[in-house]
Amino acid sequence: RLKRSLCFNLLEGALDGFNEDETKRDKLLSQSESQPDAKKCAIPPSLWKSMSAFASLSSSCIHGETDPRCLLQIMRLLNKIQRVMLPLFALGNEESSGNADEMNVGTTEEEATTFPSTEMFDAVAPYYPVQFTPPKNDPHGITRDMLQDALMAVLCERGAFYKSRTMGGKQEGGGEETMIALAARMFLERLEPPKSSEYD
Repeated sequence: RLKRSLCFNLLEGALDGFNEDETKRDKLLSQSESQPDAKKCAIPPSLWKSMSAFASLSSSCIHGETDPRCLLQIMRLLNKIQRVMLPLFALGNEESSGNADEMNVGTTEEEATTFPSTEMFDAVAPYYPVQFTPPKNDPHGITRDMLQDALMAVLCERGAFYKSRTMGGKQEGGGEETMIALAARMFLERLEPPKSSEYD
């Protein structure tokens, strides 16, 4: 368990470093806006792919996890990834749809990269609803409510503020799957399961 926790700390450290760099980038961009001849600072396609791969890797860490301490840690990390990266992906999609010459998420269909919301949903959905009863005299103090709150934060993208509607993976009809849409469908199936549902 200790080794897994250290791995999660390493992932969070990398995310904090990225967030710090992004904050510095935003500050530089705001300073350059006052200069009419300033060039637009576009995020290269390779970085979008690295961000998506990082989110996918972090999501895969929760598969099969049963230790409540690790679950709480990784779910909080996933929500932190959403808060940091989703606004960037939304901004990149918004800019690319507004001007194809300044597309940040990829200039071609092959290069285009989306945030792995579907992968993240598939990773956390098996834990809903949370079924956990802390043992008596538990020294760690982790409760069902804490795990439920961390899980709902991921499913509802709590704290991730963005305007774009083009987030997530592709649907069959050409639209986009978002974490919110996937979670809402799961909640509805729990309320009224279809006849051949696994929830029966």
